[in-house]
Amino acid sequence: MAGTKGQKKKKGILFIPGDSPVHSLDPRTKLLMLVVFSILSFLTTNPFVMCLILACVVALAYVSGLFEKWLYSLRLILPLILFVFVIDLFFSHQSAGAEFFSAQIGFIHAYATEGSLYFSISMVTRLLIIAGFSFLFIMTTQYSDFVKGLQGMKVPHIISFSLGYALSSTTTLSRDANNVIEAQKSRGLEFDQGSSITKIDKLLSLFIPMTVIMLNRSGQVSDAMQCRGYGTAQKPTIYQAPVIGADDGVAVIILVLFVILVILLTHFVFI
Repeated sequence: MAGTKGQKKKKGILFIPGDSPVHSLDPRTKLLMLVVFSILSFLTTNPFVMCLILACVVALAYVSGLFEKWLYSLRLILPLILFVFVIDLFFSHQSAGAEFFSAQIGFIHAYATEGSLYFSISMVTRLLIIAGFSFLFIMTTQYSDFVKGLQGMKVPHIISFSLGYALSSTTTLSRDANNVIEAQKSRGLEFDQGSSITKIDKLLSLFIPMTVIMLNRSGQVSDAMQCRGYGTAQKPTIYQAPVIGADDGVAVIILVLFVILVILLTHFVFI
């Protein structure tokens, strides 16, 4: 069982079927939540408010029933998180508060203060908010439903199809990459051992197989689109168009109240 679970985790960010309240929401509602959370994360740099927004995203991940898998998926942005934290901590030039570290590296002056620490925490939290809900959106939304939702919003068909296919390709390419890695491991190539430089050299062995896979897949998709007469209909219809229900109305009301709370905290409490 443990080996099976490990294999499932290696598949990357995929849609996982479920009957949770988050799964049942209309794709347009979840897209609205993604936009709102992203905008709210840019309205403030206060760590408390940012953590409050992140807590809301974490709560949604817990309600979806995919908390452990969602948390595991965040490992993909761990290098970026560390990079953002270090850069903002030493090079954001936030001079407020006590100074923890100061050094002259050539012509670069790196220093860490209490203000830069708070700023770096805020930037990392912002990254977690945007990436976290984006991952949750992918894990709880079928790309076909996403396309139907965009078409229901009167988005041009070519745009909705492109965005939907990009969402689908994220999971497909992730699965292909893991298949190539497993195939290379079966040939004796170890990706989990050696230094960082050695690992980078080993990862280059994925470049040619993944390039061939993507070229073949693009040809297959092109042939499939032509066989189905893509682009011949001026006004394509939507089969089983998603319908906004009562759960979506409740979610939007809660979202509006949360936005008001964040604005009040940002402009009247933590000034």
